[in-house]
Amino acid sequence: MLITVQEFRARIYDDLDVMLSELERHSGRGSPNERVAWRNSLPTLAEVLNHDRLRDMHITLVPTPGLILEYRMPGSRATADAVLLGRGTNGPSAVIIELKDWHTNGDRPGSREGLVFHNNREVSHPSDQVRGYAEYCRRFHSAVQESKAQVSGCAFFTFASNVEVYRSGPHHHLVDEYPVFGRNRTDMLEGLPRFICDRLEAPDADFAKAFDVGSYQQDRGFVAQIAATIRDRRRSPFVLLDGQREGFQKCMREVDRVLGPAQSKAGSTDCERSVIIVDGPPGSGKSAIAAHLWSSIASDPAIAENVVLTATSQAQRQNWEALFRNAAAEPGAGGVVRAASQYNPGITVSWVMEQRAAGFPSKVTDWVDINRRFAEQHPVLKCPDRSMAVSIVDEAHALLDPVVTSEAGITPLGWVIHAGPQAYHIIRGSKVSVFLLDSQQSFRENETTTIDSIMQHAKSLGCGAVEIVRLHDTQFRCGGSAEYVQWLELALSDTELEAGEAKTMWRSSMGGPFGFQVHERLSSMDAALRGALQRGHTARILASYARKWVTADAGSPHQLPPESQDFFLPDRRGEPPSWHRVWNCLPDNNYTGFIQAPLESQVAKDPLCEVGCPYVARGFDFDHVGVVWLSDLVWRGGRWEVNLDQVHESALKKTLARARKGDAVARGRVTQSLKRCYRILLTRAIRGMHVWFEDAETESRVRQLLGESPAAS
Repeated sequence: MLITVQEFRARIYDDLDVMLSELERHSGRGSPNERVAWRNSLPTLAEVLNHDRLRDMHITLVPTPGLILEYRMPGSRATADAVLLGRGTNGPSAVIIELKDWHTNGDRPGSREGLVFHNNREVSHPSDQVRGYAEYCRRFHSAVQESKAQVSGCAFFTFASNVEVYRSGPHHHLVDEYPVFGRNRTDMLEGLPRFICDRLEAPDADFAKAFDVGSYQQDRGFVAQIAATIRDRRRSPFVLLDGQREGFQKCMREVDRVLGPAQSKAGSTDCERSVIIVDGPPGSGKSAIAAHLWSSIASDPAIAENVVLTATSQAQRQNWEALFRNAAAEPGAGGVVRAASQYNPGITVSWVMEQRAAGFPSKVTDWVDINRRFAEQHPVLKCPDRSMAVSIVDEAHALLDPVVTSEAGITPLGWVIHAGPQAYHIIRGSKVSVFLLDSQQSFRENETTTIDSIMQHAKSLGCGAVEIVRLHDTQFRCGGSAEYVQWLELALSDTELEAGEAKTMWRSSMGGPFGFQVHERLSSMDAALRGALQRGHTARILASYARKWVTADAGSPHQLPPESQDFFLPDRRGEPPSWHRVWNCLPDNNYTGFIQAPLESQVAKDPLCEVGCPYVARGFDFDHVGVVWLSDLVWRGGRWEVNLDQVHESALKKTLARARKGDAVARGRVTQSLKRCYRILLTRAIRGMHVWFEDAETESRVRQLLGESPAAS
């Protein structure tokens, strides 16, 4: 919704309740706290905009989930609270305003420029949020690039009057470029209006409209710079070897066929679609292939369209963004990563409800008809057909298929289920789609995409033969030992074996390349991992979801007493609890801290101070990994059994509920999910695994498969 400042102010003063109801309806939110924030922030913003020079400026108000007045960045889940649009001294200009209805009592500067302590939690500095929005628009917004518009921004605290803490400490340079204003006379009557007026001198209706309907469009020069860095062997964190190179070349062959000179016309919507599937177990190098594919295609001057790396989860997306930012040393480099949810053609819950009221079928299973009807009513889709030259989807097994998940009562976060399967829309929205997957790593209820389902969607969209690249004989983790992965598959099966029957020649203790050590004490495992750190290796501790996340809302979880932390375990079975850790912390809901360990983070200071979960660790690896094997999956009576009381995976909630009511099928699904969970955990190491068992019989099963004697009790 694009309106002028004058219209915005009139609506705030004349029918605030109606506007709040519209925000609630469009966003699907509206808790008492949110409505209070809206009531505080909107009139305060309107008061600041009561300036003669600003009256005709345009403000973009797109109410979507999460914020008050929210403009969703094209092709991204990132949003800005308000955007003012007009002309500045040098042409079209956009001013982004981040609204914060925060109390600031007790807040203090953060450990880094972009972090601040708010409510005893280290979160993103509001100016850093604005910087991210501005940089994204400069690099990936069609209207900004086409008009060479200026993009600037600031943060406005609509409740707090004193915001000096946000201007001090390590934040000086940040707020010089993206200032902070508070609810005080000086800022509201002088500072903020002057900041806006210096950047907006006159209205520009054409630019405002173009910005409002702008699409994701890569700055090809900027993207080529990132690609060059990824391809630079001296700087790149990604290297291709053996089977990876073969897979890479096969993918490039298909890209060249579809996007070669005869097909390279930018904006072409009638070229053939192509689908490539790269199938491989953990450690087969799928992510390295993804990175090199992206960099090779993105650096091709003949391809003038978008080349994106698509992420299937928040943890994966944030870590990929950080990898690109760090590799390219460019804050905006993360914009080449696209969330799978952004391939939605534009279908919203409110539109579905309107169609339902009009008598049109609106079940999730009607998704094909729903998409057809939406396209008939909306000639311009939010994600148009073939709008991406190439979409490279890592961890594609985690793509959502609501036709399956809705039957389990799951509403996937960030995806309107009536739009249908995400894989379908990725193929629809791309000329070439590359899916890298391992179906055995799907362990949550909503991770339902398979090779067969991708092939079915490809066929329905008129694709020719689907190229399948298999990497099952390739292994770059686990000491390069495919035999270890085979042994692990055997260990997690219900097969009874005689002692010594399992082949363990991959073990370093037997002359092989990979170490696997069972520890009787957690302190012993800690010592082994710390020894690896001292030798310059990387190391982390991981566990399944067999402990509740009790520290989720704690401001400083590491400082809690041992008994209040997520893990409080005996150093050795039968002893009083003494070993303690917290789950991987998520400052500002950011998953990069555990994997990337940025400077000044707790994990950077001590890589073993937190326990990582399967969700955050999937897709990444370390030299040495310690696994705390708890009592959720145990060996009993010659088979693997699940202890339902020890399973706290929130994404298995519906299946768990049925299993606890005695549903044998649901119980089997939980067991299968846990096996896959441990498969993920036990394939994160490059040099060696270290495991501690809470359950004695489970430990004996694994020791038997290792050809070891049972541990002394």
